[in-house]
Amino acid sequence: MTDLLLAIAHHILVFGLVAMLAVERVLLRGSNIDFHRLARVDTGYGALAGLILVVGACRVLFGGKGWEFYDGNPYFWAKVATFILIGIVSIVPTVRYQAWARLQKRYPAFTPPDKEVARVRTATGVQALLLVPLLVFAAMMARWPG
Repeated sequence: MTDLLLAIAHHILVFGLVAMLAVERVLLRGSNIDFHRLARVDTGYGALAGLILVVGACRVLFGGKGWEFYDGNPYFWAKVATFILIGIVSIVPTVRYQAWARLQKRYPAFTPPDKEVARVRTATGVQALLLVPLLVFAAMMARWPG
């Protein structure tokens, strides 16, 4: 039962992460961006990522397959590496959202340069695209004969 509950939690958290990333991309559209809302959504995105790591570690340590299954599974390590890469790419948007929110608080008419917004949109797009190999590695990992 523990394995099932951890799997359910893991999947719900991942879907939540995807939803938060989609919300970020939508909030980045247009010329009147609410950076405070964007920063709050990004904080939720980061919190979900942390919870995914915790629940994922619990699945590895306390789930039905055991550490031995994961330790020798190249797709598990590819999935972990992809998740870390998504986290690294997410640093740029997080830093910008926080800075923009502070500036918008001080100067309500603040608008960042279009080039900066485009760079952040690109980073969120890269994160979204990296979810594809992450999901592929997850499916391959689950079918590893180990």
